[in-house]
Amino acid sequence: MLECRNSSAVRAQVPVALFTMLPRILIADDNAIFRKALRQLLEGADHWEIVEAKGGDEAVTKSVEARPNVIILDLAMPDKDGFAAARDISALLPAAPILMCTLHMSPLVEAEALKSGIRKVFSKTDSSLLVPAIRQLLNPEPPTDQSAVLETTPPTVATDPVVAAPPSDTVPSEAPSDPVPPASPENAA
Repeated sequence: MLECRNSSAVRAQVPVALFTMLPRILIADDNAIFRKALRQLLEGADHWEIVEAKGGDEAVTKSVEARPNVIILDLAMPDKDGFAAARDISALLPAAPILMCTLHMSPLVEAEALKSGIRKVFSKTDSSLLVPAIRQLLNPEPPTDQSAVLETTPPTVATDPVVAAPPSDTVPSEAPSDPVPPASPENAA
């Protein structure tokens, strides 16, 4: 057994990346220039590990191997389009969030993407919108439970205009008026 007398010195030599797992993002696009630009955008936005794939088949294989936290697919790729790749990845990794970034934006593409397991479609011209979408997928806000919100009452603060008065033994000066007049004997049946 090895004994480490100065563990802090050893820890200082080990890269921090070994102690923390960076979120992993897979980019699948057949256009090497766009893949590189998207990689630079994402690496500049946060500390994310980027994995690249050149086509749909490679995207499926690398998704299973690398288990990315988020997957970004292009629509038009050789060997397998983004829809087919998304269906395959969704079958193998149902919890993996998939986004699509394509030049071919249309309501029809968006509808087909949703059927294929893709959560959201982005235009390549607006690819910077991927960053907030990825952040939201990596750090989802806890769902709000409406019943809990309705049942929770805020604490009473001295500046609140309505403060509950303690019960008193005094009789109110006026009795509340009865909105319905009493039935007269003539109307009684």
